[in-house]
Amino acid sequence: MRNRFYLRSDEQGKRLDVFLTEKLTITRSKVKEIFERGSITIEGRTPKPSLKVKKGLIIEGEIPEEKPITVTPQKISLDILYEDRYILAVNKPKGMVVHPACGHSEGTLVNAILGYLQKTANGQWAIDEGRCSEHYPQDARPGIVHRLDKGTTGVIIIAKDLKTQEILSGLFKERSVHKTYRAIVEGIVQRETGTIEENIGRHPVHRKKMAVIKNGGRESETAYRVLQKLDGYTYVEAYPRTGRTHQIRVHFSYMGHPVVGDEVYGKHARRLTGRPLLHAHTISFQHPRKRLKVVIEAPIPEDMIDFISEHQ
Repeated sequence: MRNRFYLRSDEQGKRLDVFLTEKLTITRSKVKEIFERGSITIEGRTPKPSLKVKKGLIIEGEIPEEKPITVTPQKISLDILYEDRYILAVNKPKGMVVHPACGHSEGTLVNAILGYLQKTANGQWAIDEGRCSEHYPQDARPGIVHRLDKGTTGVIIIAKDLKTQEILSGLFKERSVHKTYRAIVEGIVQRETGTIEENIGRHPVHRKKMAVIKNGGRESETAYRVLQKLDGYTYVEAYPRTGRTHQIRVHFSYMGHPVVGDEVYGKHARRLTGRPLLHAHTISFQHPRKRLKVVIEAPIPEDMIDFISEHQ
């Protein structure tokens, strides 16, 4: 089954593949696949990805439907920070991917959550032959309402039922969930406190990266304070007031102080650490069902403690 699209260009001079990636909100690799299949036409002809679009240009095509990902429960150890009948909070370790994806359907946090809740829930999360119950279809993201990058450690919240997930998602959209991160960044941050207010969007050239965008992008705000100045580095606490992809990493890189170990937005990452030294330290919100304030904290990981000790 395929999804057809019909677009009239409202832009001038942009590459066709970049234009389609943005307008169809799909990955560039998926756009590449569509071109390779010859599934795009302009005035009856198959264009090249590098074609420069013109205003008023009519672009037609079809997007092949993604095959559903079968999510299998796995027995993976979880560092549980908080749990009640409605929510679960875990301390995500470095190197763990949160969501399954094509080619990466095992060893994720979702696999671990399903494996854990299969044992502990009272029927709500019953799983049969690798398929989730009616509460969460097999191609859904069970209970996940926010995410952390693969290399980032710290608190992540999981809802145990759809009603709780819906309420939690609303709290995130309303910016009623307050998150505190700890990070070690390159160089000495001179101002003890500050706020970075720069729009973030897809990098105009490197499409897998995000970047500060002067014209366009999405409103993004990160407040911070300096905790400790080290030998060539700064230990900071960050308070993202919006939730953009890679927000803290992009904002500090834009300041000239990329997160230590960040191979995407930093310079000396590979020889310094095995991951970006970024940690989701605390999260606070009104409990979606109990109406009480909840504050959950994940201890600072050993690699960050060791780095601070070595550079004092």
